Amino acid sequence: MPRNIDQSKKKLCPICNNKYSPNTFNKHFNSCKSKATVSEPIHNRSDSEDTFELPRTHGDLAIDFDLTAEDYPHDIFVVSNDNNIGLAQYDHGADSSESSSAPEADDVQIQYHPKSGRPMTTLTFDDFFNDKLPKSAHIPSNNKPWRPWQSRTDFEVAALALDCFMNEQQTNRLITLIHRVARGLDNFSLKDYNEVQRTWDLAAERSTKFQREELRVQYRDEEPEKYELFYRPVWDWLMELVSSKEIVSPNQWWTIQDRLPAGAVPLGIIFYADKSKLSSFGTAKGYPVIVRCANLPMNIRNGSGVAGGRVVGWLPVVTEDAHRSGKTDFADFKTVVWHTSISKLFEGLTIYCSTGYARICGDGIRRNLFPVCIIESSDFEEQCVICLTRGVRSLVPCVKCLVPHDQLNNLEAHHAKRSARQTIEILNEARQSESKAASKELLKKFGLRPHFNTFFKLANGNPFEAASFDDLHFQDSGLWSDHIFEEAKFQLERLPGVSSRSAKAKIDAHFKNFPRWSGLHHFESGVVKVNFNDGSKHRDISKSFLFAAHDVLVESKTKAGYLLLKIMRRYINTIMYAGLDIHTSETIELGRASVYITKTTETERSRNFNVVKLHYHQHLYDDIENKGVLRGMSTRPNEKFHGPLRKIYLRQTNFKDTGKQIARIEHQNVVSTLIQGEIEDYDDYLSSGKGNYDIPDDIETLLHNAHIHIGSKLKPISFAQLESESSLFRQIHIRAADFMSNLLPTSGIPLPHGERIKFTVDSMVVPFQFLKVNYESLETWHIATDFLRCNPAFFGKPRYDSIVFNAGGRPVFAQLRYLFLCTVADVAYPIALVQSYKVLQARSAIDKDLGLLRVRKERDTEFISVRSIICGAVLIPASDDPLKIDEMLVWDALDGDMFLRVKESFPGYTTAKPNPTSKSDDQLDPLSKASSS
Repeated sequence: MPRNIDQSKKKLCPICNNKYSPNTFNKHFNSCKSKATVSEPIHNRSDSEDTFELPRTHGDLAIDFDLTAEDYPHDIFVVSNDNNIGLAQYDHGADSSESSSAPEADDVQIQYHPKSGRPMTTLTFDDFFNDKLPKSAHIPSNNKPWRPWQSRTDFEVAALALDCFMNEQQTNRLITLIHRVARGLDNFSLKDYNEVQRTWDLAAERSTKFQREELRVQYRDEEPEKYELFYRPVWDWLMELVSSKEIVSPNQWWTIQDRLPAGAVPLGIIFYADKSKLSSFGTAKGYPVIVRCANLPMNIRNGSGVAGGRVVGWLPVVTEDAHRSGKTDFADFKTVVWHTSISKLFEGLTIYCSTGYARICGDGIRRNLFPVCIIESSDFEEQCVICLTRGVRSLVPCVKCLVPHDQLNNLEAHHAKRSARQTIEILNEARQSESKAASKELLKKFGLRPHFNTFFKLANGNPFEAASFDDLHFQDSGLWSDHIFEEAKFQLERLPGVSSRSAKAKIDAHFKNFPRWSGLHHFESGVVKVNFNDGSKHRDISKSFLFAAHDVLVESKTKAGYLLLKIMRRYINTIMYAGLDIHTSETIELGRASVYITKTTETERSRNFNVVKLHYHQHLYDDIENKGVLRGMSTRPNEKFHGPLRKIYLRQTNFKDTGKQIARIEHQNVVSTLIQGEIEDYDDYLSSGKGNYDIPDDIETLLHNAHIHIGSKLKPISFAQLESESSLFRQIHIRAADFMSNLLPTSGIPLPHGERIKFTVDSMVVPFQFLKVNYESLETWHIATDFLRCNPAFFGKPRYDSIVFNAGGRPVFAQLRYLFLCTVADVAYPIALVQSYKVLQARSAIDKDLGLLRVRKERDTEFISVRSIICGAVLIPASDDPLKIDEMLVWDALDGDMFLRVKESFPGYTTAKPNPTSKSDDQLDPLSKASSS
């Protein structure tokens, strides 16, 4: 029952300043006295004093006492409302001892565990709940509690950055903004969150806004279901992007141009849609639609700026009810909801696909624009939704051709292509069938769903042709991760007992010791027992696994495993050719020849290779020839949108009516990017002609040589000090003098006084630990840059990167050992001490079968001019065998440039040895089968 006690009858405790009922006051006071502390020590008081002075109070601040029962057994001080202190007589009652020991009604008894050694305690009801009562503020002991920050604002800014999970760049940006206002360089007028949102709403008019549409779609004979769609009209967005850039047309552009009137300009659309999880448990899902303009240069349209990808739709997600899920007509119903939604996105441009739209573009030229969907960038599941096919389990699973489901691994056989005209004829025939069963059978035969495709409304387009090869889902997170990689793990498991464990440990060790490189994932925990969901990690593993397992899955132990390594070499060649940024007729032919499938019917396998992900490689180079390089079709740029959208859901919504909130905040991000771009243009205009101050302080550009930059300068050091540090520098002053005496004349520089150069042990050099190399990439034909390290303790570990340098017109692989500036006649020359490697001409059977380029360490180190360095390279230890410790493997899969450079300089080395019945990929003949024992 509630305890209703007259407040006027309660007694005030002078120690804690709380009121208690008369029958519980005694026990409380005894307890309170033992716990109380005093601000002035008792021993400082005079024995003759009847009272003592307390610190002056401020407002409602409580005063702490340090009283014991012995000090004041009967008399206590009472703090009155006017802060005057006086004596008060405490009424103990008739029998205080009994009152303090005998439990009363509502008392609380606390019994501790016997092993704690603590006696049982009885507390009054008020004492027990005393800590629940609001406490008065105490006088703080520290008048600057924000220390070590210099001010309270400093601490609160740091705490805000911590609460918001800001990284270094975001924190620096926040501090810069605060300093800008503090120094009077700008004004700040925002008052609160609501004003921020109102301002965003005003700025929202600067770009195409989201619209809301309620869709009604009927399932069977039930009441039509309502779905909410948020979308930007694609045509309105395209009008924002019309620019002066001309189209660089691959084959399909040419074909589209043939269909258009004279003077017409196709306005290309790249379409992407994919459903993804918003919450960790997958209960909340999002379905964004992203479009890009195919007319823009690759780096712009694949970027995240204003002219990059744009979210134009937030599609409804149909709930998977238990009584409907898995049924064919429910799958059809979901595709109807999807295509109904997409038709709203394209509503404004459908007419212009046929008639064109005349518009004065940004360069002042009037053009007749014809929008056309040229690329559908998506995974295979989404392609089936776009093309309204039945998916991987259908009789004809491919969205591009009519290949039977049991011939997906036969890349030599070619099949009829799907077309919009043929599909419409089949749909009409199915609707006119005599029975529903006959209609279903006809559609099943062609793997189609019984609905009209929204993309058929867009003239000059073909959804089957637009469906494009995606390296992320068909290679890295597809054929590699789900099949080749899993098969490799299976073959490792089949090795007997100890051999299996040691083999897996050896491969993991090779991955841990793999040389580091900028942009390359490093796998400290190995790869065999770790599951990865990141396609970029799988790509790095797919290019590296062969080099980590070439001495593990040997033919003498596992013929199937060894054959799998051969497949990996073919796979590496395939993805490297396909991923080139610039293609020629030669690279297209070589790429087609590298597509490879091996049948291992006589060996035990864990994976079925009769899959669409493999078959799709038959269409890979057709897509490249028709639509441009693979990077323009990849879902990678679009997949990056899912992360920010997920963060909006988790951090900026209330998890109710999330579609509306996500659409609003995503639009704010677009407007912010637009305004930020204009601000940067404004800043560039103001600062034009003032120079570039972004070059790091420790970078030294060598005069008359934009090819090389060195950095991370150390203190000057003498040759004597170097010789004392390591045998690597034995007689370094003599060797360096001989090298410089030969280098200068061959470079057209006369020797000082016509005499050979001589250094003493006291001569000084300036060491460096960083090297930046600019070179023309064989892949892109543009300038590429490698960042190289020559550091004994780079983030706590030694790192000596490898290079390719020019030795009399031939490329030589080497490892950097020391970088320094050597001064001759007051001129500093950049010199590198390197460990060179020579290519082994006598190749083993394994190297030929697996396409490995093996090099061996030269006996002595040598000096080279830093200017002779062509580019960086990665050399991998070839074996754990001590007898082969001097041998390395060249990682030709580093990037497109290194892949082509090795092919050009060492032809045939990285081509897997063909089977007797087949030709090599260098002979430009597709290889589709290889027998297995």
